[in-house]
Amino acid sequence: MSVRPLRAEEVPALAAELARLPLMARYGRTAEALGRDLSDALARGEGLLAWDEGGDARGLLWFLRGGTFGMGAYLKLVALAPGAQGAGAGAALLAAFEAEAAGAGRHAFLLVSDFNAGAQRFYERHGWTRVGPLPALVRPDVDEIVYWKRLR
Repeated sequence: MSVRPLRAEEVPALAAELARLPLMARYGRTAEALGRDLSDALARGEGLLAWDEGGDARGLLWFLRGGTFGMGAYLKLVALAPGAQGAGAGAALLAAFEAEAAGAGRHAFLLVSDFNAGAQRFYERHGWTRVGPLPALVRPDVDEIVYWKRLR
């Protein structure tokens, strides 16, 4: 098990697995739409890290290296395929992101859905600070909560 760059040929199968997650359903993210978004992100050179189990991508972390408030990286998505949670994959992906982001700036940012209490606890356990809500940023029935971490 390891973290490595996501490969383009892995996108369709991983997108199909991730589309089964309740979070993706809540945001209306189908396998096809997620696959297109990930393929486009790879083409743009955005950061896409895979959680590898036995040679298969079983999770990912998607990030932008800079731009957030002109001060740091933005963690766009962490998602693990059903059955891949709870084995340290999320922590490993997050650590890899933080190391990459620290090379580009002093800060990192992310958003967490207001209903996703588990993710909020996860980030707080890893030293992230809750900043505040952005009401109805993506969906009218969901507030996105800004989190921030000083990296160096």
